[in-house]
Amino acid sequence: MIVLTGPSASGKTAVCMYLQQHYKIKKVVTHTTREKRQGEVDGIDYHFVSVDEFEKLKKDGYFIETVKFNNNYYGTSKKEVKLNKCLAVEFNGAQTYASLKNKEIVIFYLKLSEELRKKRMISRGDDLNKVNSRIKNDREAFTLNEYITKIIDVEVDTEKLDIKGASEYIYKKYNEILKKRKVK
Repeated sequence: MIVLTGPSASGKTAVCMYLQQHYKIKKVVTHTTREKRQGEVDGIDYHFVSVDEFEKLKKDGYFIETVKFNNNYYGTSKKEVKLNKCLAVEFNGAQTYASLKNKEIVIFYLKLSEELRKKRMISRGDDLNKVNSRIKNDREAFTLNEYITKIIDVEVDTEKLDIKGASEYIYKKYNEILKKRKVK
């Protein structure tokens, strides 16, 4: 399983999409309580659920991990954790996957400057107040400290690579790491 983490607009979703289109990687479809963005489809992009429904699923032990990020809940069902799947998560989610100590999970950290991330969020139509809030939250959550470097397998600078280049690099490193870990 490819786990992509990094601040907002660092390329996580675009890389997952590229891996789906060009390799035999499937996207993990997580649950969320956030509003659908234009063009998103329930069951394909996310399972969009109410806060009440999410809390019931969580109470029933349905999720491997849940997180509240930017005032919305996100969770990954246990059945979604498999080889050749891709998941984009914020840092707390990456911590959860790292704590599983599952050799099939490879964690990638995508980094990109605040300036370019802000431009990307604005160009995709995000509200400026939300953009500034996400930048601030990310600044706190993704300060690349010693602990973060211990849980990630590979750091990818998406400022120097386009989505195709980043995706190809991630796919190559994923397979190299699985081979090294003797995962079939």
